[in-house]
Amino acid sequence: MLCHALKLYIPDLWSAKAHTQSFQNTRSGYLRSRISLLCIVWAVLIIAWIPFDFFYLKTGEDTRIASARLVLALFLIGIAKVNETHTTLRQSQWCMTLLVLGLNLFYIYCIWVLGFPKVYSGFEYGYTLLPILHVAILTILPITLKESLCLLAFTAVTEITVDLQTGTVLMPETLANYWLQNVLAIVVIWSQLSKLYMLMRLYRQATLDPLTGIYNRRMLLQQAQKAMENCQAKRQPFSLLLFDIDRFKRINDTWGHGVGDKVLRGFANHLQLASRKTDLFGRYGGEEFILCLPCCDTLTAQKIADRMLADIRSLKLPTDIEETHVSITACIGIATFTSGDSLMTMIDRADRALYECKDAGRDCYRFHPYGYQYRDRRKPLEAVVEANSEA
Repeated sequence: MLCHALKLYIPDLWSAKAHTQSFQNTRSGYLRSRISLLCIVWAVLIIAWIPFDFFYLKTGEDTRIASARLVLALFLIGIAKVNETHTTLRQSQWCMTLLVLGLNLFYIYCIWVLGFPKVYSGFEYGYTLLPILHVAILTILPITLKESLCLLAFTAVTEITVDLQTGTVLMPETLANYWLQNVLAIVVIWSQLSKLYMLMRLYRQATLDPLTGIYNRRMLLQQAQKAMENCQAKRQPFSLLLFDIDRFKRINDTWGHGVGDKVLRGFANHLQLASRKTDLFGRYGGEEFILCLPCCDTLTAQKIADRMLADIRSLKLPTDIEETHVSITACIGIATFTSGDSLMTMIDRADRALYECKDAGRDCYRFHPYGYQYRDRRKPLEAVVEANSEA
């Protein structure tokens, strides 16, 4: 499974920079729970070992190492507490770094208190194996290869520095430990990347439209709601464009559903490439797509819609049938956030604007302001006039 992942997802597995913001938020939440649990469990285990220190270590050594254990336990609990109050991936990465830093500082201090032991026997020998445990506990984290190598390198440099101080770098026992840790590190990295790959697959299955590869309806609405609330808090405009491919049923009836799927994929890919990185784009359903425009007022949204309509007219989507191409047009309904508005009322206005586009002959855009009453052709004109006058 991982070999297949390395072929298809090398950028995603190497660095978090290749991940979308929504996936970073998802992985951050997953990391947050695991880091907090790891810190608390490790703090409990560290404190539980204190009686053995007093029983096996020399007088003076036991007190100092026991005190160091208490300090490390409090430090880990503090990381867990801080970690639970933050949500971004960057903050989770800092908590991971502090976790590894604290464990390695504890290792250095213990070896120093024990006088940098060279004999690989007795109770002190257990402290020389701490780096192996520090590598093993990272197995539960779904982190990228870059993150993993950085954390493992920190532990490796710490251990080699200590061994240089003790003069045991070239001892057979030390070389055997290095070999064991390298094998363990490979297993740990394999496990971490496997967890990350599975998390990416589950995320994509849950959030992306299987046909077009863009946000599905659930994820689109969830992200759009957050973006709208963020713009509202910053007193910035927020607009959305609702796209509907003109006479899409005719394409399916004429060319078949296979060509219809190619048209949807080509249309979605074109709009996604034409959008800004800060925009949100997804499939609302069928041949309808939504493009959310944070920090865009009505005038800007109309300019964007006009430009995209021209781009859509020039599209030549391949059918793979005798080198023929399909040309399409689209209708765009526009809505801009107004005080008292909600995401669903905005979408409803944009949807009503689409009907006006169809009444006007398609291949155009229409804007519906808040409170606007659309004239449904099934209702008499008098009813609409009366509704508008009441509004």
